[in-house]
Amino acid sequence: MRPITKIALLLFLWFAFTFPQIVGKVEIKGNKYVPDDLIKELLLTKEGSQFSIEKVRKDIKRLFRTGFFKRIEVHKFDENGKVRLLYVVEDLPVIYKIEFVGNEELDDEDLADKLGIETEVGKIDVDELIQGYTSSPALEERIEIHRRIKLGRVLSQKEIKFLINRIKEIYREEGFPDVEVSYEIVAKKGASKLVFHIKEKEKKYVVDIVFKGNKTFSSGDLEDLMQTEDRNIFIFRLKPPFSEEVLKEDIERIKEFYKSEGFLEVKVDYKVERKNGRHDIYIFIEEGPRYKLGEVRIEGNTLYAYAELVGNILEKNKRKGGFYREAVLQKLKRNIKDLYSEIGFANAFVEESKKIDAERKEVSVLLRVHEGKPVYIRKVKIEGNYETRDYVIRRELRVQEHELAVRKGIKRSRSRILNLGYYEDVQIQPFPAGDGKWDLLVKIRERFTGQFSVGLSYNEVTKLSGFVSIKKGNIFGTGDIFGLSVSYGSQYKDNSLSYTDKWFMNKPIDLTWSIFDRRIEYTTYTVERQGISATFSREFWEYWRWAVGFSAQRIKYSDIDPTASSFIQQQAGRRESRKLIFSLTRDTRDFFLFPTEGSYANLSYSVAVPVLGGTEKFHKVVLTGSKFFKDTYFDTGFVLSTKATVGFVEPYGGEEVPLDERFFVGGDFTIRGYDYGMAGPVDTNGDPIGATKELILNFELSYKLHEMLYPSVFFDAGLGADRWEDMDPKNWRGGYGIGLRFITPMAPIRIDWAWKTKKVYGDTSPSRIHFVIGGFF
Repeated sequence: MRPITKIALLLFLWFAFTFPQIVGKVEIKGNKYVPDDLIKELLLTKEGSQFSIEKVRKDIKRLFRTGFFKRIEVHKFDENGKVRLLYVVEDLPVIYKIEFVGNEELDDEDLADKLGIETEVGKIDVDELIQGYTSSPALEERIEIHRRIKLGRVLSQKEIKFLINRIKEIYREEGFPDVEVSYEIVAKKGASKLVFHIKEKEKKYVVDIVFKGNKTFSSGDLEDLMQTEDRNIFIFRLKPPFSEEVLKEDIERIKEFYKSEGFLEVKVDYKVERKNGRHDIYIFIEEGPRYKLGEVRIEGNTLYAYAELVGNILEKNKRKGGFYREAVLQKLKRNIKDLYSEIGFANAFVEESKKIDAERKEVSVLLRVHEGKPVYIRKVKIEGNYETRDYVIRRELRVQEHELAVRKGIKRSRSRILNLGYYEDVQIQPFPAGDGKWDLLVKIRERFTGQFSVGLSYNEVTKLSGFVSIKKGNIFGTGDIFGLSVSYGSQYKDNSLSYTDKWFMNKPIDLTWSIFDRRIEYTTYTVERQGISATFSREFWEYWRWAVGFSAQRIKYSDIDPTASSFIQQQAGRRESRKLIFSLTRDTRDFFLFPTEGSYANLSYSVAVPVLGGTEKFHKVVLTGSKFFKDTYFDTGFVLSTKATVGFVEPYGGEEVPLDERFFVGGDFTIRGYDYGMAGPVDTNGDPIGATKELILNFELSYKLHEMLYPSVFFDAGLGADRWEDMDPKNWRGGYGIGLRFITPMAPIRIDWAWKTKKVYGDTSPSRIHFVIGGFF
């Protein structure tokens, strides 16, 4: 470089730094959708500011980060000693609104709701989106879509294609498999809109599904595997949608089902007869030979013997014919993994290889166990608790951070969390977290625990009554329970206010208090109770809890029928009751509502004491035990529940046992088939007067048909008496029958049709129906 050139360059740099250039004008060019003022607002370089190359670079980065632009260029011009900057951009449309055109079967609101998106900026928020939904995978999907397809920004081609596929899927479910969906962007600066054009085409529906060639499995069993459904006028399914794509998936599902049951050479085909929108489906099945399960070998097991890993699984399969079944292999693998998980080897896994002998029609299996190493929990992660605070769940866990991940502790943790009653489902699973460490994921689905209810309840004592109830379990996400109830009926009143402080003082202690005002009209008298109660209970071992409580009540017996017995007549008037209550409980049930295994035992002792104005003097002892057995011999899904109750109540100090503290055996909650109290002492009029001793046995075999429906058969036996000598089994009363349990959003419902084994004075009907809303036996 010549000396004069160097001098000129130095002078230029000196001038540039000594006399910095000022930005005289900023211009925007090429933008079709994003307004000029919005782009200028994003820029660091402003008119009148000092020009800086570094600022321009930052401007370009800031504009690209918005996602509004596909291309950005900046041109610099020197004019009259100032700088003119020209930003040339190629912008993308910012979508502020979504519209649908051509949709007749589904209106705009239905489509937007099924898509789970907003159609205008700010039209819905997450709280509105989840209203009416309980925590579930479907809800989480709605929230995720809502967050992904957020308006007020550029939507990518991938996101638009996702919405098109979702619209097609929605229409396919409604019976429009040939729907066509296209889109256009109506450009407008600052407020472009995305318009979906929908051509619904002809609706297609299924009338009949006919199976041919199926010998081993019924047509009903195979239809249960299908998403395609046929017409059923009894459940108002008049035009179930038809989709060839869904039908092909159903055919594959049927084929895989047959193979999983040992029919490895099965052939499944179909034919569809079409007439206008009507579709009749014919499914042809060639079952072929059914393969047997041959030798099952296990390798790699050093911590458990073969017999321990296999258990009785293969023996049970032999009783069912010894056929090859995929479910048997899955059960074997699960049993192996469970056993290793019991000792903390949560990362153990099983490799499976099969050898098919086409000549002998037999499948031999090799299971190779990879034992791995003991798993220790690094962190406990909780998901799905939108309302519940983390500590409410963590305090129920029986596996903590830095401890061995043993299956027993994980299983018990799940039962404890479920038994809080706040969750639809709880899943707990260790998973790898990297660097040879594992985390414990607790995934819950919350149920709505806040409830304002207006409705009806019924049982044979209170009869039909209306109620208004405000109940909030898990209040403020703390696990505490608040309740306010107002119930009135022609023969019943129950008004109460209660609060339970769970884990009082951060210890496994429950503190419950309540205020109540109750009235029940029996056949020949009425009892009214007003009072307060408080209970203090503590868990002192796993499964074990003791409790102590106190209640103060004012009791009034009135409206006594003139024809009532002298014993009932003597109850007339007011009494003051002051009771101390003690109880001991052991509860190992897997789920409190419908247990399938475990047991429950409770011993309670209450004593009425003449203090603080108390006039009653008696003590009462009741021992109750239940045991639940799941069928593991045939794996039918049946659950047998057994229950035994024995109790006595005795006065002291020359007093009598109050009438409603006696045991009324017979009725909805004791021995079904009998009216209330009719399996115990009655007066000369045939009215029950209660017993001072009770012994009750209950047996029930139930089956889960659906999440909301549990049919059962039952047998109850026992007696209420005033002397133990009268408890001879030949004097017992018995009831047997069939029952149904329904779980509804408002309240559980139980219907039992029971027959009595022995008629009694005052209750001669051979059978009766027990109908209970709001409570279970």
